[in-house]
This record gives sequence, C-alpha cells and structure tokens, in this order.
Amino acid sequence: MARRIALLLATLVLTIVPGRAEAGDAFTGFQIDDTRQYFGYLGVRTPILLMSGGTTMFAQAMTAGLGYSFKSNGQLLDANVQFVVPSLGIAQSLGRWTFLALAGPQLRRIEEDRLNASSRIDHQVGFFGQIEALYWHEKGSLHAIGSYADLDNFFWGRLRGKLLTYRAGQGCCPLYTGWDIAGMGNGEFRAVQTGPIVEVSIGNVFFLAKGGYQNSNSFHSGSYGGIEVYFPF
Repeated sequence: MARRIALLLATLVLTIVPGRAEAGDAFTGFQIDDTRQYFGYLGVRTPILLMSGGTTMFAQAMTAGLGYSFKSNGQLLDANVQFVVPSLGIAQSLGRWTFLALAGPQLRRIEEDRLNASSRIDHQVGFFGQIEALYWHEKGSLHAIGSYADLDNFFWGRLRGKLLTYRAGQGCCPLYTGWDIAGMGNGEFRAVQTGPIVEVSIGNVFFLAKGGYQNSNSFHSGSYGGIEVYFPF
C-alpha cells in the first residue's frame, strides 16, 4: 500500500497548469494532509518548436519529493520518494481552447524504513503519459486532465473550474474562486479528492490555495490543504 500512496501523490503533482501558456511556464507547490503526508514539487515547461496553425512542440521537466507513513506488523514506519519526469509534448490552440499531450519516462527513488533493519531503497523506471484540455478566459477557466503511469497501471483525472470573483478598479490582483474534483486508481484501489480553490494573480504570478476532503477504499481518508505558484515567462 505504501508504494500505491507514493504513486498517488507523485501523480498528483504533475497536474498544475493554472493559466494559459505563453512562451513557457514554471510551477511549484506543496500539499499536506491531516496525517502529515506531504509532497513538494518544481517544474518547467517550455516550447521547442512553433508551427503554423497554433501547434507547438514543448519540453517539460518535473522534480519532486514526498513523505508518507505506512504500517508494518502494526508499527508505523516512514518513507520518502524522489522522482524526475522529463517529457516531450505537443499543444494545439483552437480559439480559447488549448489541447495538450505529453509523454516521457518516470524515474523514481523510494526509501522505506524496515523493522529491525536498515532502510530499503528501490529505483524504478517506467512510462508516464498525460493529456489536457484547457479553456481560458479572463473571467474564468476550465481545465480537464488525465494521466497514466505504467509502473502500477495507475490512472488519474481531474476537473478544475475557476471564475473571476473580484477585480479592483485599476485591474490589479484579480481574485478567482472555484472547485477541484479528482478521481484516481488502478486494479487495487480507488480514491476521490475534492474541495474549493482560491487564486489571486499579482502581475504575471498566480498564487493558489486549495483544501478539501479525500476518500479512498485503501488508504487514509481525511482533509488536505496546499498551495501552488505558477508564472508564465
């Protein structure tokens, strides 16, 4: 179960594209639940080939670390995961819609405590693929995303919607509010995560806070919270 939790959290962090892409995007964030399972991440996406008709080839690199706990013979043990996902993708713009697909290797290092023994370290390499559809407007956005990792035959999907809630007269610092809902799983477990989001932009930098409830048939159910930061360049 511990590795399934690690894969769940690792997949969650590959989903942050709050606004419409410009030349490139940088994104980072942190999330923690009420059992202190957490992760942090940093990623960059940049175009490498601009083609006619609104088509763009891009490269993306993501690195992240997470910590979680698991039970072994009734005792609670700790584990941590570091991973890197380099990938190539293609984006197509159609009016206010942007459609994306990317794929690449997922390289993971997992370190788990063991009872009365030194920690176990495991290195894994697998395939990761992702598709996205983004509708963007200054008054709001809609973002649908789905991904697959073959190491555990793991699927993940999320729908995020945001609406402009407040804007000052000078146009500074618009405030957006919205909602997230995500579903995930494989042949061994299923989970749902949902909750409100609040986002404010200062110049070209977007700050987002989120929280809510997660429910699963095979790992901890409870509350979570996190922050995200995104900026195009």
